[in-house]
Amino acid sequence: MPKLKINNINLYYETHGQGEPLVLVTGFNADHTVWQNIIAAYQNKYQVIVFDNRGIGQSDCPDIPYSIEMMAADVIGLCQALSLGPCHFIGNSMGGAIVQTIAYQYPQMVKSAIIYNSFSKIDIKFHLFAKGRLQIFQSHLNVPDEALIKMVLGWVFSSHYLNQPGVIDFLIQTGLANPFPMTEVGYRNQLIALEKFDSSSWLNKIKVPCLVIGSDSDLIVTEQHMRNLADQIPNCAYHCFSGTGHITHIEQGDVFNKVVLEYLKTL
Repeated sequence: MPKLKINNINLYYETHGQGEPLVLVTGFNADHTVWQNIIAAYQNKYQVIVFDNRGIGQSDCPDIPYSIEMMAADVIGLCQALSLGPCHFIGNSMGGAIVQTIAYQYPQMVKSAIIYNSFSKIDIKFHLFAKGRLQIFQSHLNVPDEALIKMVLGWVFSSHYLNQPGVIDFLIQTGLANPFPMTEVGYRNQLIALEKFDSSSWLNKIKVPCLVIGSDSDLIVTEQHMRNLADQIPNCAYHCFSGTGHITHIEQGDVFNKVVLEYLKTL
């Protein structure tokens, strides 16, 4: 499987299709497979790059405190190692924080930035949940993996989606089948990055084309927060999905892809 040495760690990545580069950046406690259901919708026109952030999946998991700036530098290092010019970026949640940072610190590498169900600063309610889950990791109790997965589902997905027949079992089985699950080390250090991130003082300095996406049933990042975030970025487009949770591209992939592709056509 392809890996590149970036900033003294090995980053796992995949490329799909040809065309302008489109880099998909995952959120907290998620690896590149979170995008697998939508890659086909883009690869006929774009070169789609998916990868595992440091601390997750098949990338290295150094036991040092991470920062969003550090992970943004990883993404830029990967793009440079692959000889990619200005790229389109889509970042969900923590990935959206990474994309914000890339748009601000590396504008020459950005053709567009799609900031999707992300935040300028993590909400205290999700912070408490994430810290509690970390304590479970660190307790070394024999908590079943299925229970840890169930703890997350209600935060990440809408009630409408979870009530569909077979969805919960599918999500649980998908999580259990992952051969590279999140470790305590990776979880702890990615959470440190989330806790330190605050873009509120420099959002208004982002000059690249941006689309901000919110969802009205997201419990992790409220739709109002996303609207406020978009208002702080100059000349930023905004779209809100109805009836979806934190990962719209899984709940309503076709609708998500239509919005994104229509936006990309305007650039």
